[in-house]
Amino acid sequence: MNHEQTSSASSWGFLSSDGKFLPVSALTTKSLEYASKSIIELQQLIESYILTEEYEKCAVIRDEIIRRQHAN
Repeated sequence: MNHEQTSSASSWGFLSSDGKFLPVSALTTKSLEYASKSIIELQQLIESYILTEEYEKCAVIRDEIIRRQHAN
């Protein structure tokens, strides 16, 4: 494997529906299920999880939103 192939492997990731690139190295097992969602979709999920009192899921999504906002 040459240097070009090695460096391109480090840029693997997912694009969320709002166009944010999420590198694989930044994802966790908890945040992986939210990788394809936009920030707006994540905020809507938080609202629905608050209604059903699923606060651990809210915290994971909140952390994902914060991470994406700081990545800009």
